[in-house]
Parts: sequence; structure tokens; C-alpha cells
Amino acid sequence: MTEAEKSRTGLIPVKGLSNLAALALCAFVAACASPGGPSPLELVAAPMKAEAAGSQPPDSRTELVKATEYWGKEYSKNPRDAKAALSYARNLKAMGEKRQALAVLQQAATSHSGNRELIGEYGRLALEFDQVSVAQKLLEHADDPTRPDWRIISARGTVLAKQGNYSGAIPLYERALTLSSDQPSVLSNLALAHAMNGNPDRAETLLKRAAAAGSDPRVTQNLALVLGLQGKYDDAKVTATRYQSAEDASADVAYLRSIVKLEPLPASQAEEPPARVAAAPAPARLRGAAAETRSAGWAPVVAASPAR
Repeated sequence: MTEAEKSRTGLIPVKGLSNLAALALCAFVAACASPGGPSPLELVAAPMKAEAAGSQPPDSRTELVKATEYWGKEYSKNPRDAKAALSYARNLKAMGEKRQALAVLQQAATSHSGNRELIGEYGRLALEFDQVSVAQKLLEHADDPTRPDWRIISARGTVLAKQGNYSGAIPLYERALTLSSDQPSVLSNLALAHAMNGNPDRAETLLKRAAAAGSDPRVTQNLALVLGLQGKYDDAKVTATRYQSAEDASADVAYLRSIVKLEPLPASQAEEPPARVAAAPAPARLRGAAAETRSAGWAPVVAASPAR
């Protein structure tokens, strides 16, 4: 996992806890590649000649490079071709050339404002670059009620979450969940929204479902953090050791103990908004370098593009 994919910390009010603190959970990874290479979901392959098909499985990276080169040439021939632009952008994203992909989609959108698929891809990538207001308009336009796409709906929830509107994000994530059959990224997003909205026990249940439905280590990491927010430090440590060393897990749980306090507020403060509290510096593992997460209290996983 790269530095840009690691989590960072911040103090976020969570109702029901005094001296409340939560951790900014996993950095945005929109249409991400798996640790072992590009996700097959992101490979928009070039048309294959019949004689070129062999019995050996293709190398994912080699095929991705070929597909990117193919669609780059097609796009160069006709930048106004929506299919070429979309395919080229998706392959550029899978190659890690996300700024170039954003430029391609931005240009294509000027000629294809009615293409919901292209606009949706543009909106989700704009969101990854923290262009929240731009993404909000694009994703609202891309959300077709007659052909709902859970990836678009989940991204709309992320827009609201990044704006601090967790209550508004929850029904969008729930809508996406009904369309995605327990997709771990949606379960994780929904869980984080509940955690930030003051319901960490609900978040715990959802994250356990997400962990059971997939093997993304970020989901396990988020579960450990939510357990720690509730004071379940032993459970948090056991969970954390699934994705990091026992020594690192112990250090992170110790940090959680230092910032999370579970004593009830005095009666005189019961109606006051919870104050932020100073905390010891977080372990380096919990400080992310992703610039796209700077304005958000947390940053959820964003699903990959549909396979093509």
C-alpha cells in the first residue's frame, strides 16, 4: 500500500462520547489497483484479433499497457469520440495517470454533457481530487433513476460525507447497498458515515459484514479503529494484527486510548457540543500523506469502475 493509500488521523466529534475523537479512516482509493497489480475492473481492453488469442493467460500489466496505447491512439484520432475518451481515461486511471485521465474526461464532457456514463466517471475522478462541488454537480447529473448505478450513488454519498453531512450520506449509501449485494466498499462507507454520525456500534456491525464479504485490509483497519472508538481495545488489537504487526497494533491501540475517553459528560455540559481534545502525536502509520483527504474528517473507499 502506498503512502497515499494509508490512513491519517484527526479529531472528529462523535455523539455519545465525551472528549470525542475519531480517526480519519482510509484515504480515497478511487478505482484503485490491487496490491499485486491493476484491477481487472480497470482494464478496458483493446479489440483482440482472433489469431492473437492464445491459451496462456495474459499478463495484466502488459495487457493494460497495450490497451492504454490502443485507446490513446483512438482518442488522438478523434477526441470527440465518447467511447475512445472513456476507455482511454479508464485505462490511464488503472496505469496511475489519474491527472491525465481527468483532463481527458474534462475535455470529453464539453462535447458529451448528456452521456451519463462519461459524466459519472468524470464526477468520481473529480471527487478523488477533492473537487467536491464539481463532483457533486456531475454525479447528480449522472445518477439515472431509470438505470441506477450503485457506484455513482455511493460517490454521491461520499460528496455529502466530505461536506460533513453524514445524515444525508447514509440514505445514499443504503440505496447503493441495495443495488450492490453487500459490496464491501459500500458497507465500509455506510459504516463510516454511521460512526461519524455518532453510532459506532452500528458501524461495527456493518464493518464486520464488509470484512466477511471481502478481503480489503482497509476494511479490517477501519473495523479496528471503530472498535477502539468504543473502548473495545482488546478486540481492536486482535483485529489490527490482521493487517499489521503486533507491535504496530499495540502502538495504535495505545494511541486510541490516549484520545478516546468514555466517561459521561457532566450534566452541565450535556447539551453542549463536544469539544475537540489535544492528543499525543499519532503513530506515523496513522498519518496519511494523501492531499485529497485534507479537507475531510474521513475518506471512504470508492468503488472501481464497471468492467467493460
